[in-house]
Amino acid sequence: MKTTVAPLRETRIASLARTAHRWRAVLFAFGDFLFLLGVGAVTTLVMHGMHQLGWNFALTCVLGMAVAMLVQMLMAFCAAPLLGSIETMTPSMVVGMVSPMSVCATHMFGRELDHMTATSAGAVFGLAMFAFLQIYGARVKRSFYRLYEGSRGDPCPASGN
Repeated sequence: MKTTVAPLRETRIASLARTAHRWRAVLFAFGDFLFLLGVGAVTTLVMHGMHQLGWNFALTCVLGMAVAMLVQMLMAFCAAPLLGSIETMTPSMVVGMVSPMSVCATHMFGRELDHMTATSAGAVFGLAMFAFLQIYGARVKRSFYRLYEGSRGDPCPASGN
């Protein structure tokens, strides 16, 4: 009886491909994490800087939001070749809008944030968006797997089975 090594070799190649795919996914997630943290911190700091000018509150909020969204858009365009265009633009738009509004909200309640607190608050918003995206992505993967691949009886990779 003749033995062949081809199936074993194909298994090794498939295993290496899966490992490379996992590393790419981890590196992409780390980059996305850092990007969302940066967008939250920078846009909140921009809004904080606008509030420090002492102008009319409504004017400060409108101009601060415009400048914060411009900064977010420029950061997203710069990161798009590395992280992807839709993957960076859409979540960072939410972070770039909600995070600076926290400075306006605290200002309406009569509190002024210092630079470090504003930056930290922005980073927390970025972290929260990243966590939301990871949870939502895992749920969507699991849902699609159940819909399209579940009939074969394979365990779902997104569920950890």
